[in-house]
Amino acid sequence: MKKTLYLFTCVLSLCLLVSVVKAGDDDEIKKHPGYVDFSSIDIPGDAEETVEISIKGPVLKFVANITRDEDRSLSRVLAQLLLIRVNTFSLDHSDTKNLHNNIKKVESKLEKDKWEKIVRVSKRDERVNIYVKMNKKDRIEGLVVMVIDDDDEAVFINIVGEADWETLDKIGRKFDIDELEDLEY
Repeated sequence: MKKTLYLFTCVLSLCLLVSVVKAGDDDEIKKHPGYVDFSSIDIPGDAEETVEISIKGPVLKFVANITRDEDRSLSRVLAQLLLIRVNTFSLDHSDTKNLHNNIKKVESKLEKDKWEKIVRVSKRDERVNIYVKMNKKDRIEGLVVMVIDDDDEAVFINIVGEADWETLDKIGRKFDIDELEDLEY
């Protein structure tokens, strides 16, 4: 945990040092088939964003370089990724009905765009959906995780770029993203 916290602190520090990310880089990410726009999800105004992580290409390449000796395969994949984005919101139970409807719209768009649903958990008070966008080489080029716990929080994750199953688990462990750890591959 200390090592993860240290790495996370280094990454955040580097993010502060990088003052401008080129608009062209953002456009490239948004045009990538693995990118998902969560802006259509109407987060309730009183929901508190408890986690916001947005790590883009240059910072991912930096992390890839500092992890090269520790784990070469993870380092190679991090260097190929364009974005790791995680947003977590604290919710009240009353906020979740509209949120479920908004997420259904995002799910419909994902399915229309040929994303494959690989995990679906639908319990009375919890909903988890994980989608992957595969390329023609059967490699992952995008991953989306959407989690709603009616009494607690909502989590939205988008990883953009080429990866494989084993590496997604490693990314989850490296950046302490529980929803990515122990994915079946």
